[in-house]
Amino acid sequence: MDTAQEYHRSSAAVALPILAFLSILFTAPPFAWHLKNQNVAACSLIFWVTLANLFVFVNALVWPTDDVANWWSGVGLCDIEVKLTWAFSVGACGSLACIMRNLARVMDVDRGAIMSTRGQRKRQALIDLVWCFACPIYVMAVDYIVQFRRYYIFTIAGCTPAVDNSWATVFLIMIWAPVLCVVESYYCVLVIIRLHKYRRQFAEILSSSQSNLNKSRFLRLFLMALTLLIVLLPLQIYILYVNLSYPRHPFKWNEVHGPNWSEVVMIPTGGRVAFDRWIRVSAGFLIFIFFGLGHEATEMYRKWLLKFGLGRCFPDLISKRDAATPSTKREGGIFGSFGSRARLLFRKNSRASASTMTSSERVSISIMGNSISPSDPEKAFPQVSPTLKR
Repeated sequence: MDTAQEYHRSSAAVALPILAFLSILFTAPPFAWHLKNQNVAACSLIFWVTLANLFVFVNALVWPTDDVANWWSGVGLCDIEVKLTWAFSVGACGSLACIMRNLARVMDVDRGAIMSTRGQRKRQALIDLVWCFACPIYVMAVDYIVQFRRYYIFTIAGCTPAVDNSWATVFLIMIWAPVLCVVESYYCVLVIIRLHKYRRQFAEILSSSQSNLNKSRFLRLFLMALTLLIVLLPLQIYILYVNLSYPRHPFKWNEVHGPNWSEVVMIPTGGRVAFDRWIRVSAGFLIFIFFGLGHEATEMYRKWLLKFGLGRCFPDLISKRDAATPSTKREGGIFGSFGSRARLLFRKNSRASASTMTSSERVSISIMGNSISPSDPEKAFPQVSPTLKR
């Protein structure tokens, strides 16, 4: 019997790389638009989500089946990827917290958070970079301290970090994503309070903030960050709880970095894949829904098509530019109906309530923020056995 025929691609191995590739493509236009508007936090979020989906796409193609005997050891790729896994985990949470913080600053009329000078704008951009990249750099630096094995490789999921089951791992790495989600929740509450308090002056506050935000952009940024927060916050708390439920032992450098440190543990999964990979793909599509369907995005698509000379084949691309009006440029597009309804609801609420201001080894399954770490890698997929390679 041909051994190769015994291994086949599961439905997850087929669907996941396709969806991850589409997610990467769909996040490109929102990234270009936010980059043009110098929105550091949003660009950072899209960067981390795109990087995560790139790993999902590559890993699902490199390790699609349980044919462990013919698996590539992942040397080089996985060494880099397991470091960046922790980075984009906390990086995405930090970027979301930064987005909420900036939205709260825009609505902070008491402190007059207006960036009127070039120096102030540069300083704010630097603060945003710290929020979005300082913690990722930190966790990449300290990961080696608690790295118990070189890495794990799972079917479809591919390269996965392996960390020691000690308290040092919790406080050095695992705690930061939940903490950043809690910080984002704090700023989210501030935004909601200030939106309610200043709902009648909302447009004036935005126009004086010099933030390149109008009502539609503000609401889309807020709703996108809020949606991701609703998903990530309970997940991060649950994952931290699960990690803490495993027995913890004191950290010992010699045991963590012992003679078996260079082992690569390969674990077939029977065609199953950890659910965090689907969350990464979904995050990319969510970003596209909020920022890839607005008038600004569709206008950008039209300009791109015209640069490729498609205006000759599709004259409507040129006529749409000539027929554009100021009101269309401001609120039109596929996403315009959503923004208009959101603003209409906002105005209705404003009028209706104008008088009230009211153990030794484990596998790490990262979910854009932290990892579930069973004390034995076989517990993640109990019907299969790991293979060790040096």
